[in-house]
Formats: sequence, C-alpha cells, structure tokens
Amino acid sequence: MDDRKTARGRPRLGSPNPDKHIKFSMSLPPDLYQRLIAYCESEEREKSFAIRKALDPWLKERGY
Repeated sequence: MDDRKTARGRPRLGSPNPDKHIKFSMSLPPDLYQRLIAYCESEEREKSFAIRKALDPWLKERGY
C-alpha cells in the first residue's frame, strides 16, 4: 500500500485492491468539469471521490 501523504498530510487515495473498482470514461459540460476540478483541488481529492459521493445518494433516492 502507498504510505505517501498529500500536502495536507492526508493519506493518498486509492484502493489497496484496484480490482475492486471499474474504470470508465465520461463526458461533462466544460463548466461542470471546471467546478469539479476546483472542488477536487481545494479538497485534495480525486475526481472519482467527488463523483462517487454525489452519485451514491442520488441513486439511492431513486431506489437503485
């Protein structure tokens, strides 16, 4: 496992078992993408983290 830290001292993100995640690509409108990047840079998080955090409750609300 990667023991390196971010500039804020947080452990670097990433799955210790990369086989547990599926990679795919997606397209976003430029303004939404820029907002996503701004959030991720300010929080020192990966884009996938922010997308998972938003998508999970949205899908649960709809019964998925």
